[in-house]
Formats: sequence, structure tokens, C-alpha cells
Amino acid sequence: MPITANSQRGVALLTILLLVVSITVVAGAMLASQKVAIRRSGLLFSQDQLLQAIDAGQQLAMMAIRADNNLNDTDSAQDIWAQPLPPYTLSGHSVTAEIRDEASRFNINNLYHDGKVDGVALAVLQRLLSQLQLEPEIAIAILDWQDADREVYNDGGDETVVYAQTSNRADSKLANQPFISIEQLQELSAVDANTLATLRPYITAVPYYLPINVNTASPTLLAALVEDMDVEQLQPLTDWRSQQVLESIDNLWELPGLSSVSEEQRQLISPLLAVDSQAFMALITATDSTALGAAKQRFATVLIGKTAAANVNNDVDNTANNNDGNNDAQQLKEVKVINQRLWAFRPNF
Repeated sequence: MPITANSQRGVALLTILLLVVSITVVAGAMLASQKVAIRRSGLLFSQDQLLQAIDAGQQLAMMAIRADNNLNDTDSAQDIWAQPLPPYTLSGHSVTAEIRDEASRFNINNLYHDGKVDGVALAVLQRLLSQLQLEPEIAIAILDWQDADREVYNDGGDETVVYAQTSNRADSKLANQPFISIEQLQELSAVDANTLATLRPYITAVPYYLPINVNTASPTLLAALVEDMDVEQLQPLTDWRSQQVLESIDNLWELPGLSSVSEEQRQLISPLLAVDSQAFMALITATDSTALGAAKQRFATVLIGKTAAANVNNDVDNTANNNDGNNDAQQLKEVKVINQRLWAFRPNF
């Protein structure tokens, strides 16, 4: 069949149409890809701004702690860091910082430090558990997670019983190390979600020895310091602290309800106590107020240490010196970030 001019023109037209369609498809794909890239860049830019805002909130919290450290040698609810910090605006982002004294809680890593068990701290935690209607044996499980051996403390036997819930989990390899967070307690067979919820207001997991701050600790925790003491006996202390600050541990034993504590008990407990704090937790909230619709938020919890340079690695002797009113040691305190954790949602605080 001979090829006519009309058929040639038809083939050319069809080829042109196919080229137009191809170019249109390619252009559409490029446009869509460009939109995705622009959208991704916008999200990354927004996230970067939120992270910068979180860093600003972290600096704000550290400034408050440093300012208070220059004013006095104690930490209490009357101090700068304990007051609500005003929101800070940075490039269209609102930044807030809440600060909590971690020394107002019992540090579960106090149970094992300097390569040995702290029997006094263990007894305090057991009494605290009893006051909260929990089994005192939980304290042994917490200790066994930290100590360097594979035997259950005092009772002998194999620690695999303690780690029964984690025997098939990657987290079980973390046993025989300090706790990173109190959430790790659920790796113990003796601790479930309800137990952790009961304990949460009274415990912390700071990676170095942390004395309890008697100016901020709850009456429930303070009552666990001494055998056969209850919260009602500490009501005078609670009332007194609302107006004044304990300047030394000696002042604690002079208060009604605690003056009857024997000298032997005071000597045992005093190294576990302080009138200032060596650790604070800051909750930083960064809100993108320029976002359309629901405001975007990012959260961070920041552990801030206020420790002497020689006290980072469980220097309990320095702590005892500070309790005796050694102001020279107090002036050497350094405020720095120990760790930071980012959250997509507001954590328990």
C-alpha cells in the first residue's frame, strides 16, 4: 500500500501529540517533585527553628539556675529557678521552661556507687516503698539491676529471676549498669505500670550520686529517712519550710519531730542529705505560633547538673563537706547539661 502525503501528515501529527503528552507528564512529575521538595524543606526549616527554640529554652533554664547559685548556697521553693519562668519569643516561636529539683526525689542510682552497695540508701528506699504500700523487695531488684555481679543481693541465687520479663529482649543487656531513666524499672519483673505510676513522684535516675535536698523533698520521702517515722510527725517541717530555708543539715535535727533522732542515726543518714541540689530537670516547650491551624509543638527534657568538678563521679566526701557549710566548695559549682531528650508529645513531668 503506497504511503500518501495525508498518511505521512497523520503520523507526524501523532508523533507530535505523543511528544506533547510525554513532555506534559514529565513536567507534571517535575512539578510534583518540586512541590514535595519545597514542602520537605519547609518542614525541615520549621523543625530546625523548633530545635533552636528548644536550645534557647535550655539556656534560659540554665541561666535561672546559675543566677540562683550566685545568690545563695541553698535550693528551695523560694528560689529563682522554682518560680514560673516567663515565656520567651524567638523568631515567631514561643518558648517556655519549667524546672524541677531532681534532688527532691530519691535517686535510684544511689543504691550502688563507688563499686559497692549503699546500705543506708537501700534501707531508705525500702521504707519509702513500704509507705507507698509497695513491696520492699522491689528495692533489692532495683539494686541487682545496677550491681556488677550476677547474684541476688544477700539472698544468693541467679539474677535471671529478677530479669524474667526481659530475658528475650534487647534491653536485658543493660542489666548491671546504672539506670538511664525510671521507665527502665518496668524491665524488672517486680515493677509493672501501676507500680511505676505510684513511684514516679518520688524517684529519679541521675547518673551520679545525688543527695536528697531536705528543702524540697516531699514529707513522704523525708519520713522514709528514719525508722518508724510518719508524715504527720513532719508537719512542723512542712510548715516551717513554707516560710524559711534550712541552711544546714544540723538545722534539720533541731526541728520538732526530728529532734528525737539519735546521734547514731543522724551520722548514718547525713551523707545522704543536702540543703542544695546537684541536679535539675527542665521541661522545654517550643510552640510554632506562625503555623496555620493547630500550632506545632516540640518538647525536650533536659537534665542539668550543678556539681563541683571533682564531684561528677560520685564524690560523696565533697557532698558531706558542703553540708558542713563549706562555701568555698559551693563557689566551685558548675552548671551544665548532663543529657537532653526530645519528645514529639508532652512527657510526664
